[in-house]
Amino acid sequence: MNLPAEPRLIWRASDGPGELGVLVFDTLVAGRACGGVRVAAAASVEELHDLARVMTYKFAFFGIACGGAKAGLVVPPDATPAERERRARAFGAALAPLVRFGTYVPGTDLGCRERDLWHILDAAGVPAGAAPPLDVDETSTTAAHSGWSAAIAAIAALEARGIASSAATLAIAGYGRVGAALAARFTAAGGRLVGVSTTRGAVVDAAGLDLKRLERLRAEHGDAAPLHYPRGERVAPAELLALDVDVLAPCATRHMLDAANAASVRCRIVAPGANAALSAPAEAALGAAGVTVLPDFVANAGGILVSHFWPMRMTSAAVERLLERHYRRIVTALLARAIADGTAIPALARRLARQNLARLASDGRAAARHERLIAELGRPRVRRLLPRALVAPVIARVARVLRPPLALA
Repeated sequence: MNLPAEPRLIWRASDGPGELGVLVFDTLVAGRACGGVRVAAAASVEELHDLARVMTYKFAFFGIACGGAKAGLVVPPDATPAERERRARAFGAALAPLVRFGTYVPGTDLGCRERDLWHILDAAGVPAGAAPPLDVDETSTTAAHSGWSAAIAAIAALEARGIASSAATLAIAGYGRVGAALAARFTAAGGRLVGVSTTRGAVVDAAGLDLKRLERLRAEHGDAAPLHYPRGERVAPAELLALDVDVLAPCATRHMLDAANAASVRCRIVAPGANAALSAPAEAALGAAGVTVLPDFVANAGGILVSHFWPMRMTSAAVERLLERHYRRIVTALLARAIADGTAIPALARRLARQNLARLASDGRAAARHERLIAELGRPRVRRLLPRALVAPVIARVARVLRPPLALA
């Protein structure tokens, strides 16, 4: 199934003479599209469409009956908390016809706090529960699960290249919620985090960065954390991309790796924690240079996989089993198939996603039954009757249908 080059729908919201935000639909599957809300000083339709296209591939790759969309809420950098709330609520009211009827299902994204999303949903007329606390900015677990899956994908790629994860090095460009989760899982497997960057700066230490100290500094200083790290070498953020490491993880904005900087990249594996982190020319150039490029819509899919089961209130054991077993088997099989076929991993993954998308477009009854089963298992009465020890194996069994059309060993 070939996807059109243009967005399916562009929904704009104004704020007096200025722009309040934009929602871009790439595809609709089963009458809906899902994707996060980015909060920034400007909203680009081109960028949002690229990000929405990644969401289309992400859902399709795993056979989830949902199209891809992405929204951008415009908030000036100097906006007060009250102004930020006003804008979020105005955007939610503008999106109400789409959100209330489930045509667009929003989530958090870069720059979007849980409280921003709550205001959007509440203003759209969607029950959103109690408002998140005012003093908590980072309450979303979606980013953590996305980082977790990116680490698993990177470790699987290391193994495919014959590199032990216990001896591997990692650099993270864009160290935030996703990057922190990726680093935690990677270092837990024995790997070494040797460099991180933010918009404010970067720090490199070949001996390995202290993750606990880095997290304390991030909580205290935000993006300025690398500037306060007591050891290592301060470098420009752009220099981090040229580090000689086993894994480079771009985890912030669109096209962090592009035609201009791809030639300077010296890593063995690129594991994107961010969507659309590589431009098409960068992906092609790195692949031609022998770099293993993991597709973004596979590498950071942990967030949508776990969120898919939200009605069941997943236990930590269930999340671990879903990601460390089911998801890892899919990534391992994808890598093996690409090697056997002599095909670029991103190209193979896109082809598999389009096959699933064509199937969902022609007959989505199996996917609909799957989601009804999750909703039924998520009913309070069923959750009370289901022993917690059985939640993980039940979810693992239900998750078997969430995969590309690829034989799994």
